[in-house]
Amino acid sequence: MQKTEHSFRVQKIEKQWGMPVRDLFHQWHWKENLKHSQIATKTDIPRPTITRWFHCLNIPSQPCTRFTNANLEKHRVWLQAHKKVKIKREFPWTFDRNFFMTWSREMAYVLGFLFADGYVFKNPRGSCFTCFCSTDKEIIENIRNALHSNHKIGIRVRDSRFLTKPLYVLQIGSKDLFAHLRTFGIVQNKSLTIKFPRHVPKEFLGDFIRGYFDGDGNVYFKKLWVNARKKMRWIFSTRFTSGSRPFLAGLHHALKGRMHGGAIHAKTRGHELVFSHRDSIALYNLMYHDNPCQLFLKRKYDIFQQAIRTLYS
Repeated sequence: MQKTEHSFRVQKIEKQWGMPVRDLFHQWHWKENLKHSQIATKTDIPRPTITRWFHCLNIPSQPCTRFTNANLEKHRVWLQAHKKVKIKREFPWTFDRNFFMTWSREMAYVLGFLFADGYVFKNPRGSCFTCFCSTDKEIIENIRNALHSNHKIGIRVRDSRFLTKPLYVLQIGSKDLFAHLRTFGIVQNKSLTIKFPRHVPKEFLGDFIRGYFDGDGNVYFKKLWVNARKKMRWIFSTRFTSGSRPFLAGLHHALKGRMHGGAIHAKTRGHELVFSHRDSIALYNLMYHDNPCQLFLKRKYDIFQQAIRTLYS
């Protein structure tokens, strides 16, 4: 059988290119990075024959991955040259990032509401959120306006023993806000551990308490039959509820000097701080003093107004 290097086709290629086939193929394959199929096209020889000659002439072949990576690199260069220009878009959701940095009547109210009906959480991906929740859409809209926010208000519908009304939710994503609220003691899963903030300025105490009251407070005014006196009597009281007894104890302490009574009672789901008739009037004067800012829940304010007109007119 004739050796490969003595075949007619090999001699023809050597005569055409002026060098031995072994050296020629080695140069094309290793220096010019030509694949077997490309050498076959260049010499007009079938590709299987070229591969067989590589084996017979002991010419080492490059691994396929080298050509694959080379092709990918060329493709990346082409993509780089033809890639679309990305248009940087501003984040659509905005709010006043400095809102909680300085005390004001609005800031105190929103912070008080956050202590009651708000929460913060960090999801598994590391994103941080601050949420305000209420069945009263009015107050969520007012808080959104105070924060100069354009976030959408979501609606959650729950059919449970404790909540049958739609729940309106304002959710703001911000790691900086999440971190700053920690300085006030607002942390994830705060319901049972929250404490009354230490440094609420006296001039904003009423606004802070009004914010908490609109979230987790209740005013009661109704005429009931009193067996001890054998007659109908107006019952007027206010209550603050919380899962944390230390928070209510701190609130009660902050009201010392303005209130003469008040007591904390255990409930099935947490605790409540209760004030009777006279203390409720003092609380009204504290929370709605002078000309209150626009942040208050009207339905609770109206009950106070009704009680005062009825009892003192």
